[in-house]
Amino acid sequence: MPKNIAGRIEALKFAAEDGHPESMYLLGVAYAQGKGVPRSDTMAARWFHQAARKGHPRARTSLGYLHSVGRGVRRDLVLAYVLLYQATEEGDVLARDLLERLRRKMTPAQVREGDKRVAKLLQR
Repeated sequence: MPKNIAGRIEALKFAAEDGHPESMYLLGVAYAQGKGVPRSDTMAARWFHQAARKGHPRARTSLGYLHSVGRGVRRDLVLAYVLLYQATEEGDVLARDLLERLRRKMTPAQVREGDKRVAKLLQR
């Protein structure tokens, strides 16, 4: 991989656009942190979403976090709950911690709705 940041970002973009989940996730991280690209929560969410759709657990965690705080996407605690629950089931320990914190911020009705959506996903 190229040593300079611009070259690394171009390589990540190429691989991400080619469908490589880890590259999609790393490009999302670059946008979230503004490393080698302009900082953009919207672009970070876009790439996290793409990687999560490909089954990348940490991307799902990152997207869940963004939804829990409303950065780059609409704030949706129930959707955040579902994403973090999925990532927890996929073995991401960070997701488990974030999910526990999120549950404390949610109303009982929101938790019930999240559990209902999770149950529906598990039936597939």
